[in-house]
Amino acid sequence: MCGEAYLIAVTITPDAVGNQKETETKRKILTFERSITRTEWADAGRQGLNPAVCLVTPRCNYNDERIVEYCGKRYGVYRTYEIDDEIEIYLERKGGI
Repeated sequence: MCGEAYLIAVTITPDAVGNQKETETKRKILTFERSITRTEWADAGRQGLNPAVCLVTPRCNYNDERIVEYCGKRYGVYRTYEIDDEIEIYLERKGGI
């Protein structure tokens, strides 16, 4: 669909007073969308998850980021699956992201 996504890494550092401050770093990758299967939808639903999108990209692009921006929306990563040199990144919409 969109062809590109942004992987968002979050780092937490303390400020001068000791409060935790989050800093986001975005990194653009090329990807393609794969459909969520009925089995994936059912399995994730039983765990209280809400699957929305599966993105596929070369494995070297992904560094365990937990937030992805795709087609102007932010998603949380709920699981990944490696196939040869590619990785499937399963995304869900949830509050707070």
